[in-house]
Amino acid sequence: MKYLSISSVVYSAFISACVVFNAAAETTWQEVETTKSFSVRHEAGFVKFENKGYLIGGRGIKAVDKFDPNLLTWRPLQKSPIELHHFQPAVWKNKIVIAGALTGGYPTETPVQNIYYFYPNENIWEKGPAIPQARLRGSTVTIVKNDSLYLIGGITNGHLDGNVNWVDRYDFITNTWTILNDAPHSRDHAQGVLINNNIYVAGGRRTLGKQNKVFELVEGKLDIFNIETNQWQIATHELPIPRAGIATFAYQNNFIVVGGESANPNKAHEEVHLYNTESKLWSQAPALIQGRHGSGVIEMNGVLWIASGSGMQGGSPELHSVESIQLNKVFVLK
Repeated sequence: MKYLSISSVVYSAFISACVVFNAAAETTWQEVETTKSFSVRHEAGFVKFENKGYLIGGRGIKAVDKFDPNLLTWRPLQKSPIELHHFQPAVWKNKIVIAGALTGGYPTETPVQNIYYFYPNENIWEKGPAIPQARLRGSTVTIVKNDSLYLIGGITNGHLDGNVNWVDRYDFITNTWTILNDAPHSRDHAQGVLINNNIYVAGGRRTLGKQNKVFELVEGKLDIFNIETNQWQIATHELPIPRAGIATFAYQNNFIVVGGESANPNKAHEEVHLYNTESKLWSQAPALIQGRHGSGVIEMNGVLWIASGSGMQGGSPELHSVESIQLNKVFVLK
């Protein structure tokens, strides 16, 4: 009989552990050390423009922070002209678009009456067109396709009540608004993605602070809007863990729902779920290291990035961390 020395066994175990660790490191989110700091924030946006990341808005009046994924550095830009929070940022041509936002303090925030534009290359803000008074709300899903902006859902009265299922289209060229068919479900604190001609609206909740139900009434249904037909349908399968304050990101025919908050007061969600629009099924994707809500997910250089947000239900702690994962560890690249 042959015997292995204790040192050989320990060495083999060490090598095995390293292999397992390295394999896990390739398929999980990693915390990224960046130089220079950014303004921590939540209920904000993280959006890509010309292969740079922009942390924008959030509670309080904050500078826009520009992130360079090659140098791993942050640079502060102009502060927003007013407090802008609870929105999903979008990009149209040479500007970042903020529409359907809230402003003011909890729980009596009010809808922002105009669209606001930020021009990254010029580092300037512009107050854009007014949103029709009868359709004002914040915490909307915001999607841009070609020269049209779509506002979906939202809430009219801060965190108190006024959840709506409204859908509006703004034409950037003609400066006109059109009311479209209502969504199947009213929701706020949701996000959406555009895949081909369909807008997928995921997550969110019906915030009812007047009934002491701010976080509980989460929405699990996935609503799908066809831009060409102006028709809605409801997906068969619900988001596996319904939650609000999510971030979303679409790649090819799939999208992910990242993080969020719900009724648990002690933590934000770290879960990531992927929806395949062809199979119409949900699956679990690698979870964040730190649960968070009120931020965004973007792709740069084949890597997914998320920054800041809040680490627990509500507004604190606002996070100083940045996490990333290779795109091909979440999506099957074609």
